[in-house]
Amino acid sequence: MEFCKNCDAALDGPYCSQCGQKALTERITLGYIIRSFIEALTNVEQGFWHTMRALLTKPGIVAREYLEGKRKPYFHPVRYLLILITAVTVITLVSGVYDLQQSEILHLQNDALGLQPDEKTVANQQKVQEEIKKYLNLVALLTLPFISLVAFWLFRKRAYNYAEHLVMVAFWSAELAVIGLPVQLLFLFFPGAIMYAFPASILVSAGYYGVGYRQLFKIGYGQAFVKGLLANVLGFILMFIAIMVVTAIGVAIFVAIFK
Repeated sequence: MEFCKNCDAALDGPYCSQCGQKALTERITLGYIIRSFIEALTNVEQGFWHTMRALLTKPGIVAREYLEGKRKPYFHPVRYLLILITAVTVITLVSGVYDLQQSEILHLQNDALGLQPDEKTVANQQKVQEEIKKYLNLVALLTLPFISLVAFWLFRKRAYNYAEHLVMVAFWSAELAVIGLPVQLLFLFFPGAIMYAFPASILVSAGYYGVGYRQLFKIGYGQAFVKGLLANVLGFILMFIAIMVVTAIGVAIFVAIFK
């Protein structure tokens, strides 16, 4: 009989029934370290790549199966979201896409308003951009609760609650980050196209959500697309309103304390 190398319990299967460690432990090598590191990030054994492939064409089916309890084939939605958002954010920053996007956006804004910013204004704008960089992956997560809230209201007569809509949005937002990455990298070669980035991303998101809602709720393509569009647009609007309200409250408190 074999015994667990961790707790000395008798083994009956590939995992120890007492502590959960694998029955067979391999010798530590460089390959083992690299493989363990990758598994720690993606937990491949629990379906990271399967989840990514399935969400590409079957977002609604993945959401339904996961919410109905078929969870073993799929990666945990929150971990999946955090890994992909972080990876895409790092690629965006390292490649210089973010800096290019912000530069083009400010240029377009100044042209539209007929402004010629001085050196101090430019320096302040750059300072703000550098601060945003530190929290760029968190900024990407801010829309989730608001899109989920709108979706919950749009499908309020369905069986899914707000938390379950959060799971859907977590899965779908992560996949959209991967889908949109090649398009973002194209801005390195076509920086003038940045003015179309936001409307294009909204349309792509609406289309992807539409596919998911059609598969999940068995509704028509038109209705699914419109509700996907409303979820994204109204979600963004609610997020900005919430940010402005919180900012106003923060300023009021600051003034009241340090007046």
